[in-house]
Amino acid sequence: MLASELFKKLEQEVPLELALKDDPVGFIGPGHPEKIEVEKASIMLDLTPEHEKVKTDLLVCHHPPLFPPSIPTYIIHSNWDIVQGGANDALAKSLQLKIIDVLEPETGIGRICETECNLDEFIRTVYKSIPVDNIKLVNGNQTMIKKVAIISGFGLNPHYIKLASDTGADLLLSGDLTHPGSILARKLGINIVDATHYATEVPGLIKLCQLIDSMGIGAEYLDTGNPWKHINYR
Repeated sequence: MLASELFKKLEQEVPLELALKDDPVGFIGPGHPEKIEVEKASIMLDLTPEHEKVKTDLLVCHHPPLFPPSIPTYIIHSNWDIVQGGANDALAKSLQLKIIDVLEPETGIGRICETECNLDEFIRTVYKSIPVDNIKLVNGNQTMIKKVAIISGFGLNPHYIKLASDTGADLLLSGDLTHPGSILARKLGINIVDATHYATEVPGLIKLCQLIDSMGIGAEYLDTGNPWKHINYR
């Protein structure tokens, strides 16, 4: 299949215009989609130095690369986070949460979900459901968790923490917790679960791989993992 044909199919399911302003989604080269034959596509979170020469016809990256790719590359980023059935919906399904609303209706970012469990039970579910080995917890109120806000990837900044609190959420789960965000969460009294940017993206990447595979392309998910490791010198 020509890359141009694949992109047309993919963009019918995940329109480019859903992406946030200035988010560079779509084909970034090298080459021309009308001249690239695609039999195999590799889906990954990041283009890393270890994966930049993988044997494939097309890279499908969630994050825009930080260096020019040497293999034809297609970016599907915030439009995949936003679209119904995309990254956030896949994350909710993995965590056994029932979606009831969108967290930020203006952009489509995030989901509001229902559940009923205590905090310890929720955290155990997170560990069982996504590949996280280190969770950061802020506030830790041992109350029943009934309303959960989720954002795949990057959502633990003050803006989204306040937004989740304003919806009445008992807990916000995402990644990339900041120091100011932690202080704000303590003030607002909302539980924060930082399950890492990487781990909260994995369910969506697997679903994206399945979507591309269903279009007649041999798709494989390449797990690039966390870009760092934890060290404890005690």
